[in-house]
Amino acid sequence: MNKLTRIILVGVLAALTIALSVPVMAQEVPGPGEGGAIVYQNFGADPATFNAVLSSDGTSAAVIARIFPSFLPVNPDIGFYAPASEGGVDGIAASWTISEDGLVYTFTLRDDYTWTDGTPVTADDVVYAWNAIANDSVATSLTYIRDVIATVEAADPQTVVITLTAPACNALNNISVIPVLPSHIWSGLIGEDYALMNDSEENLNPTVTSGPFSFLNFRPGEQVTLLADQNYPEGLQGYVVPEGLIFKNVPDQTVGLEQFLANEITYLGVPEARKAEFFERVQAGEFQGYVSAFGNMRFVGLNTADPANPQSALDEEGNPIDQGIHPIFGDVRVRQALNYAIQFEEINQGAFGGFGVQASTHSLGNSWAHPQDLAPYPFDQDQANALLEEAGWVDTDGDGVRNCQGCLYATEVDPTFEGSPLTFKLETNAGNTSQEALGVILQDQWSQVGADVDFQPIDFNVLVEGFTAQTFDAVMIFWGFGFPADPDGVRVTFDPENDVVGSGFNAVSYNNPRVNELVTQARTLPGCDQAERTALYQEVYQILHDESPWIWLGSGETLAVAQGSVANFSPRPSLPTWNEDEWAIPRQ
Repeated sequence: MNKLTRIILVGVLAALTIALSVPVMAQEVPGPGEGGAIVYQNFGADPATFNAVLSSDGTSAAVIARIFPSFLPVNPDIGFYAPASEGGVDGIAASWTISEDGLVYTFTLRDDYTWTDGTPVTADDVVYAWNAIANDSVATSLTYIRDVIATVEAADPQTVVITLTAPACNALNNISVIPVLPSHIWSGLIGEDYALMNDSEENLNPTVTSGPFSFLNFRPGEQVTLLADQNYPEGLQGYVVPEGLIFKNVPDQTVGLEQFLANEITYLGVPEARKAEFFERVQAGEFQGYVSAFGNMRFVGLNTADPANPQSALDEEGNPIDQGIHPIFGDVRVRQALNYAIQFEEINQGAFGGFGVQASTHSLGNSWAHPQDLAPYPFDQDQANALLEEAGWVDTDGDGVRNCQGCLYATEVDPTFEGSPLTFKLETNAGNTSQEALGVILQDQWSQVGADVDFQPIDFNVLVEGFTAQTFDAVMIFWGFGFPADPDGVRVTFDPENDVVGSGFNAVSYNNPRVNELVTQARTLPGCDQAERTALYQEVYQILHDESPWIWLGSGETLAVAQGSVANFSPRPSLPTWNEDEWAIPRQ
């Protein structure tokens, strides 16, 4: 189903990707639900919700993807949206047409999807989810699609009509974000009072589901248990092979890997420090593996607004709200200085296992719009020190920590801030050993230019809560780029429309009118010429690089491994578990 080293030469890596993807020897496929249980690790925190409208974390999204259908199917071989007749899988849309003016998309739905209570999945289930997203009282991170989509309507039970605000080159990317919710359940619970959705018990104990698996139970601190749903209409074998699927909590990556080696976990991502070892073990045939040349982006988000008084960027009429400035990161020179103070090779060896690729901006190298010539910030402590001095941060007493001496916040906001130390809190998710190592290295590197960093690994859900609440100084996490690739994703993280306290992804409160203008031009360019769109996006990437609301640290090859005994393991690029409904795991 869909839902997205320096010791190895590039050519070898390409060959290795193919070799690692070869499944175990063909064998007779077990019958419905007779294929054993798939077990995944979950380290860091419990899922926060099973409601796709409210979800903003990967742990929740992973469960949702198994128990709720997608709106649009994806062809796993080409990595883009396609109807079932063209190889698309895992989506309720059977086909679609586009009006000549590019404004109206009409989707015909499959008639074989049902909820677990037997109720058909219909157009009303798409419309209800859209109405929740469009309602300002719902704490959703999906508000960015409201800029592109004007209306979502049900012409009849099997037809969804979506009208755009303007023709968009990436319309399907935005439309695909709309979840599918059981409208008959939600209407009975809350009617059209969508504010009640935020705290509904239905979010963590769904009454009905529709997917390859159904919801059995959620035991906080332990696991989420799903059962095979044989009413799923898209089983690749004509049915769902595994008997169920478990998301099992483990305290950290080290324990997760130990449990994998004990055959207690079916499939996981290999921590950086063990990748070289597991490449060899996969090549030796001990395990099956999947290599992706481009993993998630690691970044440090720097809050540019006042964390003591968080404000959304815009009021209900779309007028700007004064958000104040962060005492430290409100000055772009400080943000640039922290970039120059980073020695990436030390990070790569100490936290990335030597597999990292330094990043320069908000893009991965597999994107068609990626700025290949935009270099990352070089390691230059002299430049970092000069920028901090220029910004009014000086070590006045020789203790190694700079103090405000005419810094921006003291001169423009609060004169009593004069003399305050250059100290801030850096938070990340506990349990990820690589992230914890990365935080310690950054703490040390930034101390060398006079910053006092309070590094704190904390519970992931607490981290996300503080991030969306905009009460943080600096947060270090991963960003998963959408699949299929869509460079318009910069709008999700850096547009003022998505700077919403409590839900928006522009939690750093970045706002540059030129960036907003360029992104809109690229999305709505008549004819959608890719070369012209690339030029527009690359100007955006340059501005983001220069102004650094995030510090883009790096990405790199990722290695995931499955037990050698898993039958039908057949990963596709960016969709390694797309066919898990036909995996067969020997019973213990």
